Amino acid sequence: MFQKILVPLDGSERAKMALPVAARIARSTGASLLLVHVVYPPIEYTRYPHVLATPMELDTQFAEAETELARSNLRQIAMSDLLAGIEIEIQTIISTNVAQTILELGTKAQVDLIILCSHGYTGLKRWALGSVAYKLTRSSPIPLLVLHENQESRTRIYTTRPQPLHVMVALDGSLLSEAALEPAIQLGVALSVPESTTLHLVEVLPFPARRGHITPTHHAIEEAQKRIIADTQLYLEEVKKKLMSSSLAYHNLQITTSVLIHEDVAGTLMEVAKNPATQAASIPDTDHIDMIAMTTHGRSGLEHWALGSITERVLDTTSQPLLIVHANVEQPAPG
Repeated sequence: MFQKILVPLDGSERAKMALPVAARIARSTGASLLLVHVVYPPIEYTRYPHVLATPMELDTQFAEAETELARSNLRQIAMSDLLAGIEIEIQTIISTNVAQTILELGTKAQVDLIILCSHGYTGLKRWALGSVAYKLTRSSPIPLLVLHENQESRTRIYTTRPQPLHVMVALDGSLLSEAALEPAIQLGVALSVPESTTLHLVEVLPFPARRGHITPTHHAIEEAQKRIIADTQLYLEEVKKKLMSSSLAYHNLQITTSVLIHEDVAGTLMEVAKNPATQAASIPDTDHIDMIAMTTHGRSGLEHWALGSITERVLDTTSQPLLIVHANVEQPAPG
């Protein structure tokens, strides 16, 4: 379960949207929060010769002013009613590489979850949270929960009181993709306890649509696809069985399995997550998905899709909360 959660902030109201979710998880698990504001260095003033102070003096003055403003804002947030009773640590640092700085701070502090909103201010004095989220997706060894600011993203994880949650975990048949399972369960339980958490295990098989006249070759392909579908269904049931007999089997945990068929893997995942009713036969027992969970790497080939590129596309286009877990390619997640 989560022990320390890092929340990157940039001074914007949008970025602070991550705080209520972080607070709920912290209260549920007893985790502490690390609030981080990375201050972007000031612009250079060498092109303004009429200014009496030296460029270095101006840089220092503005950097100190920005850092103190950031620190003051973090103190106010830490003392707010929203975070009352939660152990809080604040940290400000000047850097041009925001994503890398966040990772370094998180690793040093032994953070086990990062939560951020995907958009923030842009410009000379603020950093773009959307860009930071994209960079963290590619390199963060720490699970990353990406939230969104628009109303379409208002799933049950934003509510103030625990409610039953539905979490969709995208798998591709590889051990690497299974790295998202444990964090997804832990996060779902933390946000819903004492209510139930339902984990929907989904695999999309990118079979091409049948075109033209039916030939013996088509029949052979269809038979091969049927075998792959059956094997995939068996695989998902085995994953379910393994989870339900593991230490992760919280008494209010429910698991369903679904095999979907479509050439557009990312588009199908997003469509089903947004409106499971369109795939009623495939996603049972729910009319909504509260969060998507995926890994950033998977196997590629005829039977598996590359989770790295799929995850990035989902991050770019979905409006729903997205939990991203980095799978170590050299050391696959244990089965």
